[in-house]
Amino acid sequence: MYRNYTHLKRFVKGILLVSLAVSVPTVGAQTRAQWRQQLEAKVKTMSPEEVDRKLKELGITREEALRRAKELNISLDEFLALPMESAGESMQSSTGTQVLRATQAPQSARDSSRTPTVLVIPGLSGRKGVDPLQPFGYSLFQLPASTFEPVLNLASPPSYMLGPGDEIVVTVWGETKLNYQLQINREGNVIIPDVGPVSASGSTIEEFKKRLLQRMAAIYSGLDSRSGQPNTFLDVSLGKLRTLQVFVLGEVVNPGGYAISSFATAFHALYVAGGPTVNGTLRHVRVMRKGTSLPPIDVYDYILRGDNSKDVRLQDGDIVFVSPAGRRVALIGAVIRPAIYELKENESLSDLLALAGGLRFDTYINRIHIERVVPFRERSKYTKDVVDIDLRFGSLEELRSSKQPLEDGDVVTLFRISDLVQNRVSISGNVKKPGVFELKPNMRIRDLILEADSLARSTFAERGTLFRLLPNLRREIMGFNPRRALEGDAEHNMLLQNEDSIVVYEESRFFPQHSVTIGGAVRSPGTYPRSEKMTVADLVVLAGGLLESASKQGWTISRIDTNELGTYSTVYTINATDEYWHAVDGQAFALEDFDFIFIPTDPRFTPNKLVTITGYVMSPGVYAIQYEGERLSELLKRAGGIRPGAYLEASKFFRKANNTGKIPVDFADALRTPYARDNIVLSEGDSIHVAFHDDVVYVSGEVFSPSAILFKKGESVDYYIRQAGGFKEDADEDRVVAFLPNGKKWEAGWFFVADPELPPGSSVTVPKRIEKEDKTLPLLRDLATILASLAAITVATVQITK
Repeated sequence: MYRNYTHLKRFVKGILLVSLAVSVPTVGAQTRAQWRQQLEAKVKTMSPEEVDRKLKELGITREEALRRAKELNISLDEFLALPMESAGESMQSSTGTQVLRATQAPQSARDSSRTPTVLVIPGLSGRKGVDPLQPFGYSLFQLPASTFEPVLNLASPPSYMLGPGDEIVVTVWGETKLNYQLQINREGNVIIPDVGPVSASGSTIEEFKKRLLQRMAAIYSGLDSRSGQPNTFLDVSLGKLRTLQVFVLGEVVNPGGYAISSFATAFHALYVAGGPTVNGTLRHVRVMRKGTSLPPIDVYDYILRGDNSKDVRLQDGDIVFVSPAGRRVALIGAVIRPAIYELKENESLSDLLALAGGLRFDTYINRIHIERVVPFRERSKYTKDVVDIDLRFGSLEELRSSKQPLEDGDVVTLFRISDLVQNRVSISGNVKKPGVFELKPNMRIRDLILEADSLARSTFAERGTLFRLLPNLRREIMGFNPRRALEGDAEHNMLLQNEDSIVVYEESRFFPQHSVTIGGAVRSPGTYPRSEKMTVADLVVLAGGLLESASKQGWTISRIDTNELGTYSTVYTINATDEYWHAVDGQAFALEDFDFIFIPTDPRFTPNKLVTITGYVMSPGVYAIQYEGERLSELLKRAGGIRPGAYLEASKFFRKANNTGKIPVDFADALRTPYARDNIVLSEGDSIHVAFHDDVVYVSGEVFSPSAILFKKGESVDYYIRQAGGFKEDADEDRVVAFLPNGKKWEAGWFFVADPELPPGSSVTVPKRIEKEDKTLPLLRDLATILASLAAITVATVQITK
């Protein structure tokens, strides 16, 4: 036992190293050697349980692993010495036959499970309507590899035949207790301790049990039932299954020999070989056993009906053979499963429809079209190679039972019924329940209106429209009177026909709803629908009422005048009372369509206009302008005047109106002279800030250290520029500009000696020099070109005149 375990560990190591060769074929020799050392170290430390688990992952049993090494006809040491590049998923047996593990599908089958293969049938591909179709059944073999593996944990079927490699579990209990797990050897015997070899191959479990009981009863008397009182009992069961070697040949994706479970069937073997190729049959798969062909297997029975009664459980050495496909017919159109089907020798049109799952509910059964390539035997009768055949049927039963023969390459088309309805009418428009209704015998317009729960409100009862479908599918239009139709007037209550459509209309279509408009001092000016007997008071209420600024005098009503050319409107003027919502006096003026009412504003009503004062005044805050034309100095007086320490030269004035922003104002001049230009007239939203003393001068622009420089009495602009580091190389010294604290430009200029001092709070800006392009040379070049041209023209002219 220990020796077998040691061999198993070495075998698992070989499998892992082979996997390394397959998975990392491009790594360097040093890397591969390192991997090999790691794997060898891992295998050495594996326990028996870990070895069993690894063998299970590889899909082989202990016995199969030992047998596989023996089948290679080499020792385990020689196996481990094989070059890794020559190892793979397949191994060569001593007979030279390629054997693949059945627990893993071939590479092509595994790849196809990820990306379904589009199969092309030569001769059918390219014909009208056929290309979207696929041959039926072949996609089944593109499913994942584990889909159709045989179930191994079921009880052994009574008909299962034992063979070499099967494991037999023998249990004896009672007076004698024994338990053996024994394998059937190559000679077909089971070696029972103290009993010897017992023949098992070719027997069922029950037959082997009877044979074993006879042999063991001679040794263990308690098993002998002839004594009438047996005290020892025997049970035989099947343990691990043997592996069969079968061959899948013919038109299959991967023909060859395969090692599969003894529970596997022909269908499983077909699947592990990748399934039939596009040229292989699905209707006549054969199993060859010892030179004899078993009944053929029809894969369609399994796919369409779930019938696996003809599937064959394989035996060692069986051959699954897939011959070329037989007749193929493309079925397109109104059937459940349009596809390309393979037909048996005696199958006809009715069988084809059954394979496709039958007809759809919208199939047109009276005509079926067949496009046929003329068969070889009939081509002498035709001048062309393709014929079209129309089959006519009088009933569904006749179609379903049709024995119409089909030829290889036929394209059978079933059509859909038309969309024309038999008994439908519709009504839309201003009815309570518009929609589609059944056309009943002798149904008239009145009946249809009542079916739609009668006319809705505001229906124009004097005109409706009937649309009638003519035989040429064009529409005929007829007018009728809904009111008279409901009264039963035969002229308007017309008899309806199939596909008639009725429309009734709202009154607004014929009598549009007109409006009136109001503007001016109301809360919601705009256009409103005019109701009957509407007055000016009604419209003002609808518009949300008057604003506080509205005047009660001089309301105007402009009315469209269509009497004379050039006259647009007639204007009426009314006066309103304080209770303007009552329709009395002028407010009772009756409105007509398209009137325009304007409510003027009372010129004496003016809302407060507010101005904000901040900074160094006695009472900063928000003040209302007292009268039109009030000036800055007057407001500052109302604010208590200027506080001591205020710096008027740096005070600022901002205007909100029209987004004006800062306005340079000389506050000192405004306070000295009442009518000075700087004593600005106030406006709503103005903002005044009286500044505190500022003792710095701000220098910015193209200087080395833009900053705020402490004010020094008597110093001019050039002093502050020097304090800020002086001019940069690209500074424009001729365009230096200075602004006083109130925002005005310093008109004196920094280079004037007469007024050199710059007041505190001022700002100096040094702009960047703008380099202008020198166009002198290009201009001279162009001028020279022009003069040369003129000289050439002059010379040519002189030569011509000689």
